[in-house]
Amino acid sequence: MVEKRYEGSRGVKMAKKPKAKVRQQTSKNLRRNLLIIPSIVLLAKFIWIAAMPGHGLLGADGENYLSALDGLIKDGFTSDARNLHYWPAGYPLLMWPIAALFKSQLLPVVAMIQSILYFLGSIYFVDQLRVTRLARFAVPTSLILALNPTLSMNSVAIGYETPTAALLLIAMASLIRHFNSTERKPRSRDVIIGSISFSLATFMQPRLIIIAFISLLIWGFATQAKKSLLAFVVISFVIVAIAPGIMIIRNQQAMGFTSISTNLGTTMFIGIGDEATGGYNGKYNGVPCPAAEKGNEAQVDSAKVKCAILWDLKNPGKFFKLAISKAIFFWSPWFGPVANGTMARNPWLRIDPFKNMATTQEGANTVFGGTGKLVSWLWLIGQLFLLFYGFRYLWRADGLERLLGLNTFSAVVLNWLISIGTIGDHRFRIPTMGLSLFLQIVGFMALFGGKSRLLGSQSPLHWKTFERNANLQP
Repeated sequence: MVEKRYEGSRGVKMAKKPKAKVRQQTSKNLRRNLLIIPSIVLLAKFIWIAAMPGHGLLGADGENYLSALDGLIKDGFTSDARNLHYWPAGYPLLMWPIAALFKSQLLPVVAMIQSILYFLGSIYFVDQLRVTRLARFAVPTSLILALNPTLSMNSVAIGYETPTAALLLIAMASLIRHFNSTERKPRSRDVIIGSISFSLATFMQPRLIIIAFISLLIWGFATQAKKSLLAFVVISFVIVAIAPGIMIIRNQQAMGFTSISTNLGTTMFIGIGDEATGGYNGKYNGVPCPAAEKGNEAQVDSAKVKCAILWDLKNPGKFFKLAISKAIFFWSPWFGPVANGTMARNPWLRIDPFKNMATTQEGANTVFGGTGKLVSWLWLIGQLFLLFYGFRYLWRADGLERLLGLNTFSAVVLNWLISIGTIGDHRFRIPTMGLSLFLQIVGFMALFGGKSRLLGSQSPLHWKTFERNANLQP
C-alpha cells in the first residue's frame, strides 16, 4: 500500500490524518471553546459580587425568602412563620444550611453557589449538544446562555428563577446523555441525576412538577420498551415527588394542614375578575368566593382555586380575553410600554440603554411612544417566531433532535400555560428561559446560519427507530 504524501514548503513529507482522529480533535477543540466565555463570565460575576454593596442582591421576593429563613433559624424545620407555608418553603430550606455555616456572609455565598450552578448547568447542556447532530449550535448556545444579561445576572440575586433554569438545563442534558448511552436503563445514573434536578427545581417552584412529569413521560415513551417503561416512570416520578413531599410534611407538622403552599388561590385571583387585566397593572380584587371566608389558610386557598376555576368556566369570553393578555405579558420585554411583571429588580435594568434613555423627557417620549411600542412588539413577536421555528426545525430533523425539541418546547409551553392559568408575569418565564433561548438560537441559525443550518452526521437514528425499539408499534 502506497501512502499518499505531499511536499510542504520546507520539503517535509506529511501524511493525511485518519478521519476518526480529525473528528476526535475537532470535538476536543469544540469542548474547550465551549468553556472559555462561560468561565470568563463566572469569574466576572465573582468580582462583581465582591465589589457590590452588601455583596449580593435581592430578587422580586427576596425579603419574603429571607423572612422565611429567619423563621427556620429561630424555630427550626416546623416553624410556623407565615412565609414558610404561604410561599413554597423549598428555597429557604436550601438556604438554611448555608446560613448556619456562613451566617453574615449568606448573600455572597448564595450568589456564588447559584452562579456556579448556572455555569455548570449551561456547560453541561451545551456539552451534550456537542455529541448530537446539533454540535454546530453548541457554541452560539453557550455564548447566549453565558451573556444573556437577565438570565445570567439574576444568578447573583436571592430568588428561585435562575437556579431553576440551571436545574432544568441539567435535567435535559442528563436525558440526552441517557439516550446516547449504550444501555438506556431506567435506573441509570443519568435518569437519576435528571430526576433529582427536576426535583430540586420543583422544591423551589412547585408548578414545575408538571414540566418534570411530562418531560420524563415523553422521554420514557421514546426510549423505553414496554417492560422497562413502568420502572422508568416509577423511579423518576418518585424521585421528583420527594421535594414537594418534604414541603407537605413540613406544613403538616408545622401548621396541621396538607398543602405545599397557600398562595395559589391568591395568585389566580390576581388574574381573574371583571376589572382584572391579567397582570399587576390594574385592579385585581378576584371574584366573590363565600367559601373562602372561613377555615385555615390551606382551606381558604383551596376555596379560592375552585372559585377561580368556576369563574373561568362561567365566563369563557372574559377568560379568553384575559388569557390573551396573560400570554402577552409572559413574553413581554423587561422594560418599556409593553412590559408587565415583577422584574423591577432585574440587574440588567441598571444598565439597560432603553431605561437609561427614558430618564429624560425626550427619551421617555421615544421609549414609551410609538417607536418604543414598535420595538417592543417586534421583540416579542420575533422571539416567539424563532421559538416556534426552532421547534419546527428540530421536529423535522427527526431522531434525538426531534425528541430534544419536543421536550424543550413542551417545557416552555407548559410554563406559559401555567402563567395563563394564574397571572401574566414576564418573570415567570425565567425558569424555562434557558430552554427557550436554545430553541430561539436554533430557529435563528436555521434561518440565517448558512452552512450552520445543516445538521452534523452524529445521531443517525430516526423517530421510527425509537418507536420500534420501544415496542410502541407492531
